Amino acid sequence: MNRQNNNFYHHKFRILIFKILICIAVCVLSLCIFRTSSQTFASASPADPNRLSRPSGDANTQRGSKPSTLPADPSVSTVTQAAVKLGVLSSVSRINQVATFLTKGNQSGVFLFPPQQPPDQHVFSTSFELIRQDESAEATLYASASFFPNLDAVYDTVEFVNKSCDELEKTVFKSLKRVGVIKKNIVFFDAGNVKVFLMPAGSGCVVIKKEVVK
Repeated sequence: MNRQNNNFYHHKFRILIFKILICIAVCVLSLCIFRTSSQTFASASPADPNRLSRPSGDANTQRGSKPSTLPADPSVSTVTQAAVKLGVLSSVSRINQVATFLTKGNQSGVFLFPPQQPPDQHVFSTSFELIRQDESAEATLYASASFFPNLDAVYDTVEFVNKSCDELEKTVFKSLKRVGVIKKNIVFFDAGNVKVFLMPAGSGCVVIKKEVVK
């Protein structure tokens, strides 16, 4: 009986220690975000205007009709800060990774879809507008990213290019493996973790890139 009691109390003690460690981790993260959010805010500007793939940076955020601005220190994204305020804690590292990945080198804004309650047990989704300076012209991209409590995420970028899909396949994406056609018109290519889809649109082509981040 004494041995069973001891095992019971040891188990309770280990659970208590685990909960304390979780609380300490959340407090440290919140302190870091608070310190970043207290700095001077500035407007977003592209750091590398010619770069399209693999960017990482920050975004203006909107939830409903309330915009916020880009922090001077991009180490903690405003999307990450907003997620924490909404109670999304378990996937903050993945949110910060993907949000900064999508927005570096681009002017950007984002609309947030608040998760259901309890917020840390439901999907957290975002929609971005990305504006990239492309030589002498601006290019506008749509991107969406969704985050799940187990830290998995998925994002898409969508861009209209004023060239035919055949031309893009023979030039821009010539090094990628052509997998096939989904049904009739949309061709997709394998770029490793990223999948690329080309969809005809009038005289141009819609380029869609998608990655599941695990």
